[in-house]
Amino acid sequence: MIASRVAKILSAATRLPLLAVPLFLIVGIYTAGWTGVVWALVCLFLTSGLSLLYLMYLTRTGSVRDPSRIPKNERVRPLWVVAGLHAGAWILVTALGGPMELRAVLLSYTLSTAAFALITPLSKLSLHAAGAAGTLVCLVRVFGPLGAAFVPVFLAICWSRAELGRHTPLELALGTLVGGIGTWVAFHHLVA
Repeated sequence: MIASRVAKILSAATRLPLLAVPLFLIVGIYTAGWTGVVWALVCLFLTSGLSLLYLMYLTRTGSVRDPSRIPKNERVRPLWVVAGLHAGAWILVTALGGPMELRAVLLSYTLSTAAFALITPLSKLSLHAAGAAGTLVCLVRVFGPLGAAFVPVFLAICWSRAELGRHTPLELALGTLVGGIGTWVAFHHLVA
């Protein structure tokens, strides 16, 4: 019973739009000082902010019945919209000369979300695992070995999704691969 409550809290607190907030802020501050905060807030508004507004719209119109548990058949279109929001943010932040590391985070979200949209009809991959894996790869790329301090959080997030019965080990592993690889590719191509 306690494990289930802890898993619910952890799962709710680590939804992708929420996980993005500290990630963008930490990366922004570390790479660009206090101007990085402004860049991070721009990135967050264009991605998490607009994604949450879109989810609220889908919920209000009945296109999505339960935003905390979106079935596979309701996921594809929203995933494409969210991938488009991230791609648009990446283009804008790149055109305006935003910090390279924040551009890499935006590109990683774009690549991972597009991959999710393509794979979702075949399998219900874990978005939580993808977001946590992407965060881990990003933190290691930006902070070096210190970024590995996120490993226990990553493992706790995966545990919470399994504990709640939301994903199988295979779905968690596939989500981890998509998020981790998408982030690695983005950083590999954009950040030296």
